[in-house]
Amino acid sequence: MKNLFKFGFLAFAISLSVAACNSGKTESDATDSLANSIDSTADVQADALENQADTVDSAADASIDSLKN
Repeated sequence: MKNLFKFGFLAFAISLSVAACNSGKTESDATDSLANSIDSTADVQADALENQADTVDSAADASIDSLKN
C-alpha cells in the first residue's frame, strides 16, 4: 500500500519533469518556483500518506497480536 502511493507520486513527478523538458520554452523563475512548490507539496503528501499507512499497519499488528493471546 505504501509503495502504491510512492510510485504514484514518482510517476507524477516524472511526468511533470518530462512535460517541462519538452515544452521548448526558455526557463523562467516562475516555472522553476512552481515546479519546486509542486515537488515539495507532493513530498509532504507522500510523507503524510506513508505515516497514515504506518499507523494502520501498527493497529492491524496490534489487533492480530491481541487475537493470538
